[in-house]
Amino acid sequence: MQLSPQTAAFAFFALLVMGSAQWRRGRIRRAVRDLPTRMQRLLGPEPLFTPPSEGELPEGLRRYAALHHRTRWVQRAIWALAFLWLGYTLYSVLKGTPQ
Repeated sequence: MQLSPQTAAFAFFALLVMGSAQWRRGRIRRAVRDLPTRMQRLLGPEPLFTPPSEGELPEGLRRYAALHHRTRWVQRAIWALAFLWLGYTLYSVLKGTPQ
């Protein structure tokens, strides 16, 4: 069974969304593993390990909080790209133009 161009385009959307989420979880998991146990206990539950708010942030977690913030921006940028791609794909399918 051969994939249609529309199915491949939708699969690319899913790949971007799931791939970026998995990339972020992996980066955060590695960063948490490198933290001391005392600092790990201050983080939120798995899989996101959310750091405390800025006012309650100890000095040892500042680099981790910055990484957490940066990876969130990267993931959101990739999601925006994925949703733009999904919109383009839906537009192409509804318009009836071949891809």
